Amino acid sequence: MSSAHATHPPIRSAALIGLGAVGTLYAAQISARDPRCLRIVADAARIARYRADPPSLNGRRLDLVYGTPEESGPPADLVLVAVKSTSLADALPAIASRLAEHTQILPLLNGITAQDVLADAFGGPRVLYGFVYCSSAMRTGNAVVQGGGEKIVFGEATNSPPSPRVRAVADFFDRLGIRHDVPADMRAAQWKKFILNVGINQAQAVLRAPSREIQQTPEALRFARTLMDEAAAVGVALGIAGAADVPAWAEGVILGAAPENKTSMLQDVEAGRVPEIDLFAETVCRLGNQCGIPTPANEMALRLLKPA
Repeated sequence: MSSAHATHPPIRSAALIGLGAVGTLYAAQISARDPRCLRIVADAARIARYRADPPSLNGRRLDLVYGTPEESGPPADLVLVAVKSTSLADALPAIASRLAEHTQILPLLNGITAQDVLADAFGGPRVLYGFVYCSSAMRTGNAVVQGGGEKIVFGEATNSPPSPRVRAVADFFDRLGIRHDVPADMRAAQWKKFILNVGINQAQAVLRAPSREIQQTPEALRFARTLMDEAAAVGVALGIAGAADVPAWAEGVILGAAPENKTSMLQDVEAGRVPEIDLFAETVCRLGNQCGIPTPANEMALRLLKPA
């Protein structure tokens, strides 16, 4: 599979698990170009809710094809997993229902652990690394408002050059006009966004404040920076290339964000949904403990945000 002369079957069909902000965004893009190639997999009750109140992106209603895990049907060439981390374990049966021998699984979750969970369940050779860079996406019920600029970053741990299966997924995205990037060092790219999220997502959620408050309040910005510095120190200990340089870059991203921006974690807290604290502080604290790196700011965020 890694040979320059190897091939991989073309990707012609996709299943999508999860219609939150990211899932809705890519359901809209795929269905606009090739609606027949996409099926949304969900349980019967959730499908009934989608049909009663159809998902929409920027005011455009999405007419999507749905199927339950129990329904027989053709497997997908690609399964896109866009659930929250707190729902990933529950999504495994839905993913399994759409697998064939050649099917590739691409997680679009935040954090640095989704590919490991999926590889444990389905085997590493069919699971890719992946995440999404996305400008502010505001979700109210099944309606999502998003301003563009999104990009899927994916691949294997190293992509020099990309393997046949990575190229097959990239060709599929090219055909559908989906912006994407395949970095040479996927783990470094994943940790770059992870460290940013450890700061901005958690600072907003702990302080119940949008970007404006983080930008204008020195103590809030220092809190975000401390969270990121701890995560970066853990990354350095784990040998992640460039991890030490990420907090300074990420601080610039935070200062340059739209003042009204609310991260997904803040939106979850405000909506009474369980925040993805397992992805961020819990992961930083666990890895920090393994590496002997103190993580007091992330321990505090974990105490404040972890559901009872």
